[in-house]
Amino acid sequence: MKQIIYSFLLLICCSVIHGQEILIQNVTVHTQSDKGTIENTSIYIVDGQIEAIGARLDVASDTKIIDATGLQVTPGLINPYTALGIIEIGAVRSTVDVETDDEMFSTSYNIAPAFNPASSLIPLNRTHGLTMAIVAPDSGHHVFAGQAALVHLRRSGDLLIDRSIAMFARFGARAGRFAGGSRAAAYAKMRHAFLDTKEYVENSDAVMRGNWRDLSLPKHDLEALVPVVEGTKPLVIDVHRASDIRTLLELKKEFNLNIIIVGGAEAWMVADELAAENVPVILDPMYNLPGNFDRLGARMDAASLLHRAGVKLIFTALTTSHNPFLVRQSAGNAVAHGLPSTEALMAMTINPAEIFGIDDRFGSIEEGKVADLVIWDGDPLELLTRAETVIINGELIPMVSRSSRLRERYRNLNDSTPYIYRK
Repeated sequence: MKQIIYSFLLLICCSVIHGQEILIQNVTVHTQSDKGTIENTSIYIVDGQIEAIGARLDVASDTKIIDATGLQVTPGLINPYTALGIIEIGAVRSTVDVETDDEMFSTSYNIAPAFNPASSLIPLNRTHGLTMAIVAPDSGHHVFAGQAALVHLRRSGDLLIDRSIAMFARFGARAGRFAGGSRAAAYAKMRHAFLDTKEYVENSDAVMRGNWRDLSLPKHDLEALVPVVEGTKPLVIDVHRASDIRTLLELKKEFNLNIIIVGGAEAWMVADELAAENVPVILDPMYNLPGNFDRLGARMDAASLLHRAGVKLIFTALTTSHNPFLVRQSAGNAVAHGLPSTEALMAMTINPAEIFGIDDRFGSIEEGKVADLVIWDGDPLELLTRAETVIINGELIPMVSRSSRLRERYRNLNDSTPYIYRK
């Protein structure tokens, strides 16, 4: 009897662990790997991972078959600069957790506890092909905004797969306002923070005993900055002006920092210097208007100019909270202004995966990697192309969101049923 019960429990456990097997047939695959684009092939997914890629594959009898003839598949899109899940309604303050006015925190401000996995904006972005996002904080008082979290937009499990993927900071005119009105003071604050962090690491026992001078940041902020100074955690700096970027490159050299530029309206002006220092740029190709004096040099072909110089690109979108999936539209605009389409796809998939150190699992379609895939009904960079099927972590995602439900609810204008009674 015990043997029967044991076998029954083992069968239940195996059925839970074993995920759905999926075969995508006859599809054009943009692998984002050394294999490039493969036409008329198949992808076999087992237990959330890509098991095999090839024209003829042996699969289990109960495998779900998706005929994707004439369609194209890419890795799931990654947006590295969003407020997804920390802003629900911008005009309702209680649903906005992106920043704090508390001056107690700077580098130790971690956005992860505020992330809402039940946000109605997550299904919306999933249905448009976004499978991963970095959720970044902002700051109303400090040069350092705080720590960002990496979110996997799967339907089950903990969506926060890295609660501190990177440190975010600001430099330029806005950072100057946090330092008495001058960007020179903001630079001094940042530099002193790095110097004091190194001093703290080398003399932590004395600092903790109180036998040391007062440092520029409290202990909790210094400890949060240690991996940045050691170069193991990227420092993502929101900056636009060319001269400010040059200043940050000097800071990078002095402390051997792992810097990533975000914004970069004038980054194309210092493209050769960025390439020489191997500094990537997170860019919105549609961010092309001189909205302030830091962005006077903004231009539509900035992505193309940066690419030609050898700068590694990652794309984001202006609408960081509600529609980060529009990164695809931004990428299409970059192609319209000279960027090769292969590079535009890489800037939304494998490039962010490599730069943030998750390319062993995500960012490309290769055997052994997590099955985050989007099947498109046309060219992925065309505005009118839509995501026909989205697979995240090997699971087929329902193509339903609050927006699609509202659309269906009000679609039939001749329906006499009161709206309150409609589904």
